[in-house]
Amino acid sequence: MKEVIIIRAADPDGRMFRAIMDALRGRRAEVIELAAPSHDILTFGDIEIHPDRRVVLKAGEEVRLNHGEFSMLLLLASAPGQVFSKDQLYDAAWHEEYRYGTTAVENIIWRLRQKLEDDPRHPVYIKTVIRSGYKIEKPR
Repeated sequence: MKEVIIIRAADPDGRMFRAIMDALRGRRAEVIELAAPSHDILTFGDIEIHPDRRVVLKAGEEVRLNHGEFSMLLLLASAPGQVFSKDQLYDAAWHEEYRYGTTAVENIIWRLRQKLEDDPRHPVYIKTVIRSGYKIEKPR
């Protein structure tokens, strides 16, 4: 008899799936995916984020982002106007607690601005909220 595993939660990087499969090593198993993929495209200005394909387009051209950049951008774009702390952004990228003193979040925000903003020194989309964190602002 086969064991049936049902994956219901979002698993963008496949960690949950690998952990389950490692736990079942040597057993017969069938994997059933119940959650239908979302086809929602997030947009702000001339930026499009295709979460299912992990693709970002700026004015129709693909922008190459690494895992941390994409994860932070996706979190920011998922709730325009909402301020996300460095801790929340760090957790979105690496699924671990933010280590104070590290500049990982600031570096990724800097790289995102370089890749997505027309003038990174005067960002239109990715805004800093002093003593709070960062947010995506949709242009009017």
